[in-house]
Amino acid sequence: MARGTRSKSKQRSRSPIPRAVVLPAGVVAAPGADARRWIYGGLDLAFAILQAILIWKVVPNRLPSASFHLWTLPVLTFVMGIGTLLGGPSGWRVAVIAGSAALLSTVLLILRIVVSAAFLSGVYGAFGQAAAMTALMSVALVIELVALLPIVQIKYLMTRAGRRNYSVPAR
Repeated sequence: MARGTRSKSKQRSRSPIPRAVVLPAGVVAAPGADARRWIYGGLDLAFAILQAILIWKVVPNRLPSASFHLWTLPVLTFVMGIGTLLGGPSGWRVAVIAGSAALLSTVLLILRIVVSAAFLSGVYGAFGQAAAMTALMSVALVIELVALLPIVQIKYLMTRAGRRNYSVPAR
């Protein structure tokens, strides 16, 4: 009986019908099948254009350092999108560096807004406190509209699936 069992198990393993392979949630089936690269690249370019229009029309600034700081956001987002769409190890590197620089610029922008809010609140009394609350609400908008995309995109680029999609060797 043991012999018959062996032959049945051999027959099962040599079955011409392949069994379905179940992959974990974060694993990509094929190297070129991941659409996140194109989605992130398109979102980066769309956000860069929208940010540039808003800075140009809605938030013009006469202070050169503040104007330069604001313009770093759409420029770095655009560079991050170009790196994402280029692909390959060099595109991955450009996207990670530009995204990290965009996040650093966003953190500095938030610090500038918080310092301005503290100044307004301390110097102008009740009117300054109202202006400070408006400034702090703008910090929440900056986090949602500027910082969220680079955070999520860099997280994806640093994962195993992101590295594999860009042919970057794992560390």
